[in-house]
Order: sequence, then C-alpha cells, then structure tokens
Amino acid sequence: MGSIQINGSPVRFCSRGKSTIIYPDPDLRKGEEYTLTLVYTSSPIATGIYFIGWKPGEEGKRKSIWAHRPFGWLPYMDGRVTMDLRITFDKGFSVFTNGVRVSVKDNRDGTSTWHYRLAQNHPYFSTALGISDYDFKTEKTTGGVPLELLYYRGMEDKVGTTYQYTPEMFDFFEAEMGVPYPYAIYREIPVIDYMYGGMECTTATIFGDYMLIDPRAYWQRNYINVNAHELAHQWFGDCIGHLAPQDVWLTESFGTYYAKLFERSVFGESYCENIVMQEQTAALKASEENNYPVWSSRGGRARIYDKGSVVLGMLRDVLGDRAFRDVIKRYLLKFSFGSVETRDFIRTVYDVTGRSYNWFFDQWILRPGEPHYAVNYRILDDTTGMRNTFIRVEQIHPLTDLTDLFRMPVWLQVWYTDGTADSVRAWVEKNMEEIRIPNPGNRKIDFVLFDPGNHILKKITFDKSISEISAQALRAPHLSDRYNALVALRLTPLGEKRDLLIRCYDNEQFHLTRSEILRQLASDTLPGTRELFRRALHDADAEIRKTVLLTLDPIPWSLKEDAEELLHDSSYLNIELALDRLCKDFPANVNEYLEHTSGETGWRGKNIRMKWLQIAIAHWKLDYLKELISYTAMNQDFETRMNAFSTLKQLGYIDETISLNAKEASRHWNNKLAGVAQSYLKYFAEIDEYKALVND
Repeated sequence: MGSIQINGSPVRFCSRGKSTIIYPDPDLRKGEEYTLTLVYTSSPIATGIYFIGWKPGEEGKRKSIWAHRPFGWLPYMDGRVTMDLRITFDKGFSVFTNGVRVSVKDNRDGTSTWHYRLAQNHPYFSTALGISDYDFKTEKTTGGVPLELLYYRGMEDKVGTTYQYTPEMFDFFEAEMGVPYPYAIYREIPVIDYMYGGMECTTATIFGDYMLIDPRAYWQRNYINVNAHELAHQWFGDCIGHLAPQDVWLTESFGTYYAKLFERSVFGESYCENIVMQEQTAALKASEENNYPVWSSRGGRARIYDKGSVVLGMLRDVLGDRAFRDVIKRYLLKFSFGSVETRDFIRTVYDVTGRSYNWFFDQWILRPGEPHYAVNYRILDDTTGMRNTFIRVEQIHPLTDLTDLFRMPVWLQVWYTDGTADSVRAWVEKNMEEIRIPNPGNRKIDFVLFDPGNHILKKITFDKSISEISAQALRAPHLSDRYNALVALRLTPLGEKRDLLIRCYDNEQFHLTRSEILRQLASDTLPGTRELFRRALHDADAEIRKTVLLTLDPIPWSLKEDAEELLHDSSYLNIELALDRLCKDFPANVNEYLEHTSGETGWRGKNIRMKWLQIAIAHWKLDYLKELISYTAMNQDFETRMNAFSTLKQLGYIDETISLNAKEASRHWNNKLAGVAQSYLKYFAEIDEYKALVND
C-alpha cells in the first residue's frame, strides 16, 4: 500500500498479510460521510486477475486480461457497494466491467480511459474485468434493458449460435418471477482459459470462450444452460446475496432451477425430465459418499446445485404453482439489494401462504438424506363387490439422528389395458402406508406408477412383471417413466425384448430413450435391428448419431457407408468419433479417412485435429509429431494443451520439449490443465526409461 487518505488528509495504517488496518485521527463519527483514498500497486501472481498472451512463450496467443472477482487487483471488503470505475489501458483494446459505460476517453499517451458506473448496490465480490480485442452486438429486451453480447473481433459469425435465446430469457424470467430485471444493463464477456462455465458478475457475466461457438460445435457444448443460469443469478445472487457459506444454495439452487425452467420452455417437457433425472442421480450418488445436507458449505456441487434445484421443484408441487410464484415475487421484492439467510426464505413462504412448511425445509434442506420407498400392490374386492387396487408404500431407508421418515404428498396412478387410468394423491409419511384406488369397472391393470413423472427425489424398489414393464415402456405418458421401464429391461434376454425395443424406438422422439434402446440392441445382428441402426445413423438428432458411434463395436460392413457419411457430420464431436471408430474397424481405409478429414480442426481443444494427428502418428506418419508437440506450448488455449498432453500420453511419447511444457502447465492456475499435465508427467515418471527426463 502506497498511501491512504481520509478526506484528502494522510492517515496512519498498517498492512498485515492480506489485511490493512487504518487508524483515523480524529476518530470517525457515526452518520457522517468520508472519502477514503487508497494509493497502491498490485502485482498479482497466478490468482485473482489473469494476464494471458503477454508472457514470453505465449507469442501468438490472444492477449487478454480478465478477473471474475476483485481479488488481487482491487482492495477487497466483504459487503454490498455501488461502483464508479475508471480503467485506463492501451487504446487498441476494449475494456469492460460492471455497470453502465459512462464514457470512453482517448488519451494523448496512446491509452483510453473507460468509465463505468453501477448505481445500484451489489455484492462487491461480483466485480468483473474483461480486456481484449472485443467487439459486441447490441440488443434490447422487451422491457428495454440494453444488452451487449461480446465476441472477439473477427468472430461475428459465432454471435447468433452462442447467444441464442438471450432476449427470450429476460422475458421468461421476468414473467416467471414477477419482478423486472434489477439492473440497468447486461453484458456477457467470453474469456480465454476460463476454468469454469460462467460467473454471475453483476451486469457483466464472465464465461469460458470455448462456448463462443458456431453451429457445428452446438452439440459438443453450447452456452444456453450456462447463459440462463448466470442470468438468473442477477436476481438470485447479485440483487439478493446470501450471508453465510451454508446459505449458498439460495444462489446456486435457484440459478440451476430457473435455468432448467427456461430450457423446458424452449426444448420441451422431455428435455426437462432428463435434466431432473440427472440432478437426482448426482444427489443420490453424493449421499453414498457423505452425509451433508443442502444447507451446508460442505454439501458440494451435487447438493448445492442439483439437489437444491430438485427440491425447489418439489416445493412448487407442494405449494401449488400460484403460491410458489407469489413466494418468489415477495422474496425478491422484500430483500432486493440486500443479503439473506435460509430462514428469510422460509419465513417468506410462511408470510405468503399463512402456513408453516418447516417440515419440508427440515427434511429436504436442513437435514441430509433421501427416502427409499419399497412399493407393491394387490387387487382386492370389498364386501360390495367393488374392485380396489391397494398400493403399499414402505419407507426402508436407514433411520438415524439426522434422517427420519419423510413426509410428502405423492401421486399414484393405475393404468388399465383399455387406456384409461385412475390417479390419487396421498400423503406418505409413516413407516408403511396403504393407499386404496377404486376400480369400479373391474378393468384389467396394465401397469402402476408411483410418483409419475419422477418429481420426488428418492430411491425406489418396485418389482414388476415383464408384461407390466413392457406396457409402461410403450404407454406411460412421461419420458422418465418410459425410460425407467427400459432400464428395467437391461437384464432381460435379447430374444425376449427385441421386438418390444424396436416398437418402443419408433414411439420415442427424445434421444435419452432412443439411446437406451440402441445400447440394448447393439449386439443384435438380425436384419431388422441393423436397419434400425441404419436409420439412427441418419437421424436428425446428433445425439442419436453419437450414440451409434459410441455403441456399435465394431461397425458392421453393412453400415460402413452410412457411418462414413458422419465424417462430414454437422457436429464436430461426431466427426471425431466417426474418424476414430472407422479407422479402428476398417484399418485398410485409414489413409482415405485421414484424407477426407484433413481440413477439419473442430472446436474444443481442436478435437478433430487431435484425433487426426493421433491416428496419423500411430500409423507411422511421424512428420506430424512436430505439430502435435507444438500444441502443448504456452501459446495454446488450455483445452488444446490438455488434448495434446492426453494424445501424447496415449501414443506413449515424451521428449524434453514436451516435458518442459508439461512442467510449466502442471503449475498453471487453471486446475484442469494442471491436472492433465501432472497426470502426463506422473505416467512417464513411473517408466524407468523416462524417469530422468521427467525428474531433471
């Protein structure tokens, strides 16, 4: 710290570690305003603010400076602030941070000063900085919010694919939450070598530039979910912050949940059901590893993001759609531009509904664990001759001091062979419940569903006959129920399920269920099944085509020409997979396949070119080794370097240049790159022939 002044007068101060203590003289008086001036020089190393392309060895790499937190370059204090920033930098670069851009002034020394102001308060830790050769496209939302969608100069063609649906997200969230976007502007800043997906810096979201994509990269990784998630954080996380680490779910669970809702509005119910199943799987897996609740700073991503998102959907089911929306609106209006704890949200639920839902938050947020239901049913006629289906539900999870019986309203459905169904919503809260569903027409049962549509986070044991599973796979209305039936068929012999699976495939549209069917049929060689795979190779959905390439091993001669068409696929990832699969299955055609794809680079980490080089070098085209080695250097983006190290490891090759590049990468601030480089070095350090080279 160079000097500190209060109202223009120097004051004594002491710097200790990361803290600076100021001794005002005279003492400050409560209620009065003071101007604090800090003069300092910052030389951050490795963390906080990142300088890319400026070091020796990085020649040719895009020059950028970015920060998604104020650590290491601004004096930090934990609180909510308004901001007025002036940033001076070389004139040839664009500078972006939080808030409205007030002015850009060119200076005589070849620099420009960019002035930004954020009039509404926000969490200081959500301060951002982005400097590079940026340009941006301007748009406006229906509500009049100006948008700045950034891209690197010369990449205008990637704007449409990358930022698709962005204005629609504002309309959706404002309607869904009942509260307008809380700030005066919104911009999105792609940054190089970013180690995460995105960060919800207030009015200026930072995200990894590997999601600045063209249409062929869309299937590999697009920005839609991250975009929606970070935008939702402008309400949940920036406009309303959380106070304590255990309350972080109030930011991340809400961002995850609302991003999922937006994707449902665009891609449909099946798409959303698939996301919910993924969230549930992650949460249940986390419970096998430890016993933390959502309300815990140690809960981990699977609880703070995934489980919390599922729980919010369950809360909506319990409250009802209208009451849930009213709760969210009241919560946002009451706590805008402030910080909250979990009890503030629980209290808002009570204030809006007039009812206590402490039981819900206690079992799903404050305590760990999930229910395990054992379900079966029996058919019984009563004394009047009325036929009834009695569904027995038992909670069989271990009971501990932290995890008790769960209390939840659950939908149960009985489907009949005539296509009709009866539904009952019943509370399941005891160790064992038996729910009666009348069947006045004495109809024949087709299949029975517990929690149709898979709304409740749970494990379930529900043994069914093959005929019930088949009927459910064919006729259940919800994707999740049909998928679970298909999964239940995995151990059924192929001959007993082949015709059923082919019928199911023709009934399905979504890639999750179709892919499951293809995986179960992969070993079948009958003509009807091969014809199904031929159709799948030409499916409009790139995910289906990908499944065939990952599933068929080997590709049969009868499908060779169909698979070869994927060397020119609309998906970069499918081209890589097709090249790999075809070269393995038809080695006599390797040169032909390499020639067909010699001009393809791909996207994330040059994925196609990396696979091309791996195959070429493995077939003794050693002239290409120099190119592959060059991709391990500092002047490459982190994913290209990661792919190069992984490819060289598979080829079993190391030399002094690669070893030096790997050692530098192993200490990189991007932990993804560092991890791959460390793995590469460890692999060769354990081989006697290369120990000296690695350890020197």
